[in-house]
Formats: sequence, structure tokens, C-alpha cells
Amino acid sequence: MHSLEQQFRLADIEVNRSTLDEKIIGVFRYESESRNKHGPVFLLLVEITSTAYVYEQLLDVLNATAEQARRLTVGFDTDPMARFEKVIQRLNEAIALFAQESPTPLSWNRVNLFAIELSEAHLCFSGTGRLMNVFLQKQDNGTYRHFDLFGSLEQPAEVDPKKVFSSLVCGDIRPGDLLMAGTLNFERLRGELRLVDRLSTLPPVTAALEIRQDLEHRDIPDDFAAVVIASVELPRLVSEPVTIPDEREKPKSTQSIERMYQAEEATQEILSPAMPVSKRIATYLSREYLERFGQQALKKIKALVNRAPNSLHNPVALASLRGMNAGHGSFMTPKRRLTLLAGGGIVLAAIIGTIWFQQAKKASAEQTLWNATYDQAVDRKNRAEADLVYNNEEHARRLVQEATELLASLDDKKASRKQAKEELQRELNVVLTKLKHETRVEKPTEIFALPAGSNQGLLSISLYKGNLLSVDKAGQSVVQVNPSTREIKRIALTGDQTNILAGAASKDSLLYITATATLLSIDPVAGKVNERSYSPLKVDQPISASLYNKRLYMLDPKNGMIWRFGVVEGGGFGSESAYLKQTNTTLSDAQGIAIDSSVYVTLKNGSVVRYLSGVQEPWTLNQVEPAMTSAAGIWT
Repeated sequence: MHSLEQQFRLADIEVNRSTLDEKIIGVFRYESESRNKHGPVFLLLVEITSTAYVYEQLLDVLNATAEQARRLTVGFDTDPMARFEKVIQRLNEAIALFAQESPTPLSWNRVNLFAIELSEAHLCFSGTGRLMNVFLQKQDNGTYRHFDLFGSLEQPAEVDPKKVFSSLVCGDIRPGDLLMAGTLNFERLRGELRLVDRLSTLPPVTAALEIRQDLEHRDIPDDFAAVVIASVELPRLVSEPVTIPDEREKPKSTQSIERMYQAEEATQEILSPAMPVSKRIATYLSREYLERFGQQALKKIKALVNRAPNSLHNPVALASLRGMNAGHGSFMTPKRRLTLLAGGGIVLAAIIGTIWFQQAKKASAEQTLWNATYDQAVDRKNRAEADLVYNNEEHARRLVQEATELLASLDDKKASRKQAKEELQRELNVVLTKLKHETRVEKPTEIFALPAGSNQGLLSISLYKGNLLSVDKAGQSVVQVNPSTREIKRIALTGDQTNILAGAASKDSLLYITATATLLSIDPVAGKVNERSYSPLKVDQPISASLYNKRLYMLDPKNGMIWRFGVVEGGGFGSESAYLKQTNTTLSDAQGIAIDSSVYVTLKNGSVVRYLSGVQEPWTLNQVEPAMTSAAGIWT
């Protein structure tokens, strides 16, 4: 014959389009089966507006506790609310312990966390914070009424870390009822996505698929996660019941609860490898066995002790003892000695076996913990490499630091552990090198050198059409070097032209400023040197210059100013104007200037400041390792 069985159908919605990793979201499902039927389904819905490592640790604790609680309560099938209360109690205890031991405080106003359990025709939930939810209750006429189910949960004004899940709600869910729960960003799109309409007119899986496709089509730069739960009736084949008389005692109504507590105690003992030896022996040698063994041993000892004195007071026995050379016999006969030795051997073997078993379990648990921590470090290394691909260097650097800390907490007692740690450390060092953006050159190639004894060096290196150009004051010339062929070409300078202070490259020439306020224009191809019009009135000893958007910028550390010159007719430059309008940095130690829409100035200590439209910006250069302590110039 056929009957109807109520079941739950679940469909997940997950869309990841966020460009900034600012939230931790997820829907975690824990399912179980028992007695050839589907067991309860447990769900955790999480939305945390932070990516701090402490919240990832909190999720790990929640996952481990939910899995353990599910295993403990899988056989407890008579009272869904009592089972759910037990799971929530476990979660509260685990969260309280984690919050107490964590060095980083938790901001509960950032956490939205709900737990849901589905069992046959029952739905129980508890939570903290707020999540989007739509509960559709099917009416007798086929229509639906929708409610804010999570809104019916009473929550305190402030979260108590010792009891985060402060209350719970359990109730019946009938065939045809639906629940959609997910991240808060669904709220602002509730009407545009037609959530109620789709959920009430389409099958749950189809509705979830259409909602996900609609979100992907809109290409919203945010992460979405939700679950759709539908209660349906499915036919099942049921055989005719056969009545078999059973004279045994009927099971108690609390039998499943008792089984749950027994399973809880056994699991707790297995999950406690650090239990003292005496307590472990008492755990695995049951009380009944010890009592029975002790009683039997005590009876034998009493019988043996009482038998000898009684025989000594018996005259017949005494005469017999004298006739048999009394004093040469022994109370410990071979049979008794063998019995005592066998009993002691059994007890000793039981103790040794129990200790060995516990030590093996402890070693296995230790290895499991080691592997789990190692896997966490590997996961953070892999995520850091992925962040490097998308130029999310700050997050990658934090992940590498977390992986390094996890790796440092692992021991290397075994050769295999030591080898695994060294290999992962090498991989982390590779990621760190990429984050530093450094390229190590062991043997740099020399393409040009001044004659021995030259004491003035090279000034103002510029790259012009594939060639390197620099000023050789001692040689009174501009040196042009082809890096590929090492071909050298010199452009002669005369008189005051040799006293060059700074230079800048343009599209068709090189510009050099001399100490006599002369602006030289050099054509490296033709080898010609010309002078351009240039009328500096306030510039005093510029040390660096840059040409950008037909304007010449000069760095003047003596006056603590950046001067700007505009192009005039004939290719020259007019009088200067002060570029800086506001700065918090003294430019007396400035070394160089570079421009790429913003103006960058490097100082002697290696720091760099940035200006936009003459105003200093709150900006710092990414950390360089090892940190720069001196700088001679800057290029972009």
C-alpha cells in the first residue's frame, strides 16, 4: 500500500560578485540519516561584516560544535524541541569558551547568525542579529500568507557572550509551506527580484535558480547567499503490518533521551585524550566488571585466610599436620599460586592494554590536530596567492602572516613533519618575495663607467628613445649609451653649459637647467645643443625636474617649493608659479620628483609624499622589506 511522507527540499543561492573582501557569508548544512530514514537537517546561516581572523576562528568553532552535536543527537528522535535545545546549549557553551580564551574581542554588532533544524514536520530556529527571511504559509484555499519568521524571535538589546543564542522557537511546518533565509542585501532587492511571487508560483529549486540568474544578470558588486526550504509530501510504499506478539517489556518513553546522554558521555570520553590514566582505566573497565571481579577475588581471599586458622584449632587436623612433618608444607599451594598469578596477569594486561590504547588515541588525536592546523596554513597560503593575482596585496600579506603564525605553532618532532614545515615555509617565502616586488640581481651588468680618477660622477640619468643619457661634468659632455650594443656617443658642452643642476626628458629633446639659469635643449640624434627662453625669478638651485603635459616642474629644496613653468611661443618657458598650496612635509631633504597625474617627491630617508593639484594627500608608499633608509631619486 502507499502512504504520504513529508520531506524537505533545500536549494542554495550563492552569487559572488564583490570586489572587496569585507564580509564573511555562508550557508552551512549538516545532514544525517538513521534507522533507514532521513534524519534531522541542521543549518547555520552566517553574515559577518568583517574579515578579521577571529571571526574565521569563530566559524571553525561553530562548525566543529555543530558536527559533534549532530552526531550526539542523531538517535534522539522523539522530541525535536528537546533535541534542538541540546544543540543550542552546545553552541552557546562553545561560543562562550571561545570568547573567553580569544585574545581578540568579538564585536557582536557585526555578527548575524541563525541556526535552523528541520525534522519531519517540525522547524526550530534560534539566532542573533538580523537576516532576510520570507516565510510563506500555505492556506486551505491555495493562497499564501507571508511572515517575518525571524522577527518573532525575542533577542536582548545587548548580546550576552555566555549565551549568544538566548531564545528559540519551534513549530510545525506543513506541506506547501516555504522559507527563504539569506543575507541582508536581499532586503533591498525583495521587490525587484519578485521573491514572494517566484517562491509562491514556482517549485523551490526553479525559484532559487531564477533568483540566482536574475542576480547574476544584474551584475551587482556584492556577495549574496541564501537557502530556500520547502516542505513537500512524497508517496512511499508501506508493507502491511504483521502483528507479532511481544512479551518483552515495552520501551520507555524516555529511552531515546537516555540513549542520547549515554552516547554523549561515550563521545565526550573519546574526545578527551588528555584524561588522567586512573580515570581512563575506570572509564574503559566498566563498573559492573570491576565490582564483579572484586567481589569474587575478595571471597577467595577470605576463604583462604579463614581456612588456615580453623585447621590449626582442630585436634585431628593438628595431629595430622604433625604426622606429615608440619612446617614443611605451604599455604601457597601451586594451584593457588597459579590462580593468583593468572588473575594478576589479567589485571596487568588490562591496565597495559588500556594505557596503550589511550596513548594511541592521544597520538592519533594529536596528529589530526597537527594536520588540521597545517591544512589551515596551506589554505591561507593558497588564498594569498590568489589575492596576488587580483592585486589584493594587503589581504595577501595578512594571510601570509597568519599562515606563518600557524606554521610556527606546529612542532617538528617527526622527520615528516619537519619536512612538511620546511616545504611550506619555502612556499610562503616565495609569496613574500612577490609581495616585496623585488628582483634580486646577483651580478649587475656594467654598460658604462667613467675613467678612473673621475670625482664628479654622472648626473641626471634619463631614458630617451631606448638610449640612456647622463651628464659627465668632468668630461664636459652628455654621454649617450645604447644598452644593447654598448655603443657610446658624446655630445660636447661648452662654457657654462657644463654646470648642469637637473634635467628632464621631453618627446623630441632633453632639457637641462644650469646654475646660471640657462635652459639647454639637446637633440641626441642630431647631437645639437640649443638654448630656450627661460625666466626663473624665484628658483634657487633646483636639483630635479620633470616635464608633464607641456609644463616643466622643478624641485627647489632650498625654498621648500615645487615650481611650475608653462610653455610659451617659440618652445621656451615663461616665469614660474608656485605649485604647492598645502603641505605637511618639509622639502629641505627632498631628492627627486616624478609625475604621473600626481606629483611624487622622495626624501633622503626613503619616504615618498604625493601631491594632487598642489595639495598633499594622506597617502603612504606600500611597505618595502627591508625598509628603505635612503634614496637618491625617483622615477615613474
